[in-house]
Amino acid sequence: MTDYAQFKIKEYSLWDLYLHVQQYPYVGRCYAAAKRKSADVVTDMASDEAVELFRTIVPYWDNAVRQLFQHDRPNVAILGNNWNHLHAHLIPRYNSPRLVHGIEFIDPNPNGNYAPYDKLKLKEPVLFAIRDDLKRLLR
Repeated sequence: MTDYAQFKIKEYSLWDLYLHVQQYPYVGRCYAAAKRKSADVVTDMASDEAVELFRTIVPYWDNAVRQLFQHDRPNVAILGNNWNHLHAHLIPRYNSPRLVHGIEFIDPNPNGNYAPYDKLKLKEPVLFAIRDDLKRLLR
């Protein structure tokens, strides 16, 4: 079982930002989880949560990923299918391969849906290095 707390990047007032453990093929992929325990589906999102998510977290994440990995497009998905708690996936998209920490990341369908995709499980030292890269820029 994964200890997701070790992948926390930043704590905000209403959300926590985490590195998604499935980094391949979308290096810099993160998710923001609402702190409010009763938040379940997207229609539960309070206006102050929406403001913090879309005016602070997403733009700061987008800027950090752009500086680190030069992504081509930021995607945000709020699904709630596998985890019944309000959270948003922040998925960078790439039109060409990126070499990060010795691994070549190749977006399999840069102009289409991000799923399905081949999942390559990265070792924790690489995940921690990516997490720390993002932490440095999201202070």
